[in-house]
Amino acid sequence: MTLENPGDYYEFNIDVVNAGTINAMIDEVSISPVLTDTQQKYLDYIVTYEDGVSLAENQRLNAGTSETLRIAFIYKEGDPDDYPDEDEDIPIEVSITYVQEDEDAEDVNHPPKLYNILKDAAEEGTYAKEYTGSHKDSFTQNPSNKIYHWYADDDEEGTAILDKNNVIFANHCWQMIRTTDTGGVKMIYNGEAEDGKCLDTRGTHVGYVTKMSQYLASNYWYGTDYTYDSTTKKFKISGTTEQATWNETTGPGLIGKYTCKLTSVDGTCSTLYLVESYYNASNANVLYLNSNSHYSQFGTLQFNLGSNSPSYVGYMYNAVYPYVYRTSNTEAIYDTFSLSTSYWYADSVTWGSPVANRYNLNNPYQVSSTADYSSLAGKYTFRNEGETFTNNGVYYIAGVNNTNTMFYIWLSDYGYHTLSDFNDIYTYGDSYTDNGDGTYTINNPTTIERKNWYTSYGNVSAGKYVCKNAINNTCGDLRYIISTTNKVMVYIKVADNFKYAKGFTWDGSKYVLDNDTSVTFWNFSDKTNLTSLNNAHYTCWNTTGECTTLTYIYYFSGLWPYYIFLKNGKSVEDAINEMLYNDDVNTISSTVKIGIDAWYKKYLLKDYDDYIEDIIYCNDRRQKNVDTNGWNPNGGILSQRMEFYGESDLSCQNDTDKFSVSNNKAKLTYKVGLMAYPEMNLSNNANARKTGQWYLLASPNNFDTYSVGEWSVNASGNMNSHEGYADGVRPAISLKPGTTYSTGDGSMENPYIVSTN
Repeated sequence: MTLENPGDYYEFNIDVVNAGTINAMIDEVSISPVLTDTQQKYLDYIVTYEDGVSLAENQRLNAGTSETLRIAFIYKEGDPDDYPDEDEDIPIEVSITYVQEDEDAEDVNHPPKLYNILKDAAEEGTYAKEYTGSHKDSFTQNPSNKIYHWYADDDEEGTAILDKNNVIFANHCWQMIRTTDTGGVKMIYNGEAEDGKCLDTRGTHVGYVTKMSQYLASNYWYGTDYTYDSTTKKFKISGTTEQATWNETTGPGLIGKYTCKLTSVDGTCSTLYLVESYYNASNANVLYLNSNSHYSQFGTLQFNLGSNSPSYVGYMYNAVYPYVYRTSNTEAIYDTFSLSTSYWYADSVTWGSPVANRYNLNNPYQVSSTADYSSLAGKYTFRNEGETFTNNGVYYIAGVNNTNTMFYIWLSDYGYHTLSDFNDIYTYGDSYTDNGDGTYTINNPTTIERKNWYTSYGNVSAGKYVCKNAINNTCGDLRYIISTTNKVMVYIKVADNFKYAKGFTWDGSKYVLDNDTSVTFWNFSDKTNLTSLNNAHYTCWNTTGECTTLTYIYYFSGLWPYYIFLKNGKSVEDAINEMLYNDDVNTISSTVKIGIDAWYKKYLLKDYDDYIEDIIYCNDRRQKNVDTNGWNPNGGILSQRMEFYGESDLSCQNDTDKFSVSNNKAKLTYKVGLMAYPEMNLSNNANARKTGQWYLLASPNNFDTYSVGEWSVNASGNMNSHEGYADGVRPAISLKPGTTYSTGDGSMENPYIVSTN
């Protein structure tokens, strides 16, 4: 092997096997040549058993057994003057001589392995079993070990598991979930230890709250780290500190640093901010930290702050095609105000008399009690307590409800118009005739005046066609009613009759919809023909079918289409690949990944990273209904959302979904991630998963009309899809093969203590 730079190391394991029938013991361990004093300044080597136990004379190797040895060579970091000036070839030979055992033979004192806890429990059939499905935990190694996991047959066993799987590692509590096929043990974070225990009665601790925009355009102090005083519950920045004012120039250099938003470097704060990303010249996206996190998690974060695109199901993502939707129109018939017995009312009003240029109440009066409010429909008021008050506008009371609210038409224009000028006429019916000249005629028409809407609006129900202020029952602005209330009319325009197609061509400057059997003309009022769009998802929102920006419709909710925009000749297949499958899809870290990475850097990277193995954290973005959901232009059903294989086995098929430090297509910054749905489901019981809080998993569930659904574990321990919420974050790590523990029985009171010498 070649060690090129200080800090490089080479490590491998080798099995020593006693294939005979006689027990043996070590007679001699020799390593040659002995390193010179100069070489020892920059080179070191380690020869131990896999669990770190040193080799020694007389250690027994029983017949028919083996021992795994760990051999490592390290290019030490130190004084550059000590490094060799030229390449140096140093042959090193490790020799272990075994002889037949005698009375001096001793067993190797191996500490117990964490892996064997689950293995033994599975072999005994007590609360655990072997996993036999597809799996691959390492991006670089092929599987060579069996996977064992906790398993409960009922709620009682599920609860019992919570008092068997507790581990303290790196001064934090963890719960063992399963072993890996590399021989490691995968665990989920369970909070900070208290007095060496992992009880479920622990209090709150430091953690992230959410991601938000924060104003930073003042001369604040920033630090690369922070300290926390658990007595005062105050943060203080530490590490390398600097004072800066956030702007376009300084902003990028402050990302990843902490601030109390104070102008003193020694100041303390109850809420700390981790600068997450650039927002604008005065604001940054930040993650909040406070001391109120539930014991089982390091905070609550959204999986991604954005949720308006399938891109955001990614633990990392790149291109984003946000959804757009076409909305209905709303016309307010009335506004509302409260009534009062102190106001003055009248049956009629006069403009200009006796007070010029004002509305005047004729014979004004008051009502004596709220029981009289219903009699005020059809009356006028200024909503004023003065009997002789006048104004340039007046309220016409069209109706009164049983909560003492008036529905009114506001008459203004300084008296130049009367109620009739504000009293629109709505002509409605069950069908219409298209006159072919941009106008439509209501068939079998009925009319309703605006002033009578309060009492008759129910006749203008969903599915009716309406012309406002029609002439001979004809208008150019024909409306299809979605819904009505005693205040508003919700509608769409029937004239929105556009061309849709299954495919298109791109001539280098514009899209041209295909003219084939898939082409259809359709308007939003035609519910009966909606299914025709299952084979015609593309539109230019016109009748010619030509445009520079193309629309792809992927879902209909009621009559509202949800869609994305396409440009430069791209198709929906191009968009999906850019959002989910291309080799460069993992470019931008998700909100939850940023939080997890910051937590790992703070608590594990410096002192404990060497104990953690690099395995795959699966973010399975394969679509399980790819042939039928609305994102399939060849017949995708516009009422079916995009769904993912989040709940499948442990194999994780796509390389771009296999997040690992070793995978350049899905490269993690650190050896940490989130548990996936299939892993947490191995326990077979909600009680074995519950913490009393919702917490996030790495597995996507769906992209619905307008939001991402990620699998989470709910407060009761059940698997649920949670859309766009900030849930608890419980990082997952896997301890390396051979990891041992010194004491403990796995209970909350007496957790296994991982050996970290």
